[in-house]
Amino acid sequence: MHRLSAALARALSPLVWRSPAHAARKLHAFALAEQGSMLDMRLAARLTDSPARAAAYLRHADDEARHAQMFARRAARLHGESGRPGPLPPLRADSERLFERLGERDFLAFVHRGETRARAQFEAYVAWFKGAGRDLDRTLFETILVDERRHCDYSRQFLVDLVGEAEARRALARVGRWELGRDWLRAGRFVAERVYVAAMVVVYVLCAPLSLLLRIARPIRAGWQRPAGIDAGARSPAPRAISGASSGMERGAKVSAPHAIPGDPAASSGIDVGAESHASRAIPGASPPG
Repeated sequence: MHRLSAALARALSPLVWRSPAHAARKLHAFALAEQGSMLDMRLAARLTDSPARAAAYLRHADDEARHAQMFARRAARLHGESGRPGPLPPLRADSERLFERLGERDFLAFVHRGETRARAQFEAYVAWFKGAGRDLDRTLFETILVDERRHCDYSRQFLVDLVGEAEARRALARVGRWELGRDWLRAGRFVAERVYVAAMVVVYVLCAPLSLLLRIARPIRAGWQRPAGIDAGARSPAPRAISGASSGMERGAKVSAPHAIPGDPAASSGIDVGAESHASRAIPGASPPG
């Protein structure tokens, strides 16, 4: 795998480093990767049960933090030379919590594979910078390569000490398959995001003339308009409701008349109405009370 990384680095170097703007973006990506690695190494130092491995992880984390700053400073300088407006984004990497996800055995295998791949890639860049006469960038990568080679050695040694040579080889192969699946998912997510953006652009472009035709066929009028099918001269049912309410009020007045003052003609009339109401509700065939 590291041979493939070196071959790709050699083939793509003329494109990656062709201008200060492209070089700045590449170095900024390296700075983010180094910072993310630093977070994972600090978490591993906290979780391991071996003081010797914890010390090695913390030293590795310090190296990654220094590498991130070196890449970031060089990226900022190249970005300024490119004349692009605004600064580069800040370094805000996230930890993948690989120690918790993989366990210490596979975590060491992952570190070894990653450092071996980075060493091969950086060595290819050093060769290209040397041929292009870019001594400043060559010196930057040569300085970082000193630490990368040490990381490769200690991670392999700790892995063998932890599980033995045979199991170390199996762990390296297993982590290689895991990385392949992770890279596949990342590539799928990257492609899906681009396809979605392109599809939405096509949809909006195609919908624009349809929206214009709809505006022409059914123009939007300002102000309130009466819904279709409603007669402007239709009478409201409100007067009937008021009329019914008034008749109900009259009946209520007659029923409440027995409570009026004795001797009042209206009261006697109300009593007669009430008596007639009671008589109408009497049981058929029953004689009136004596």
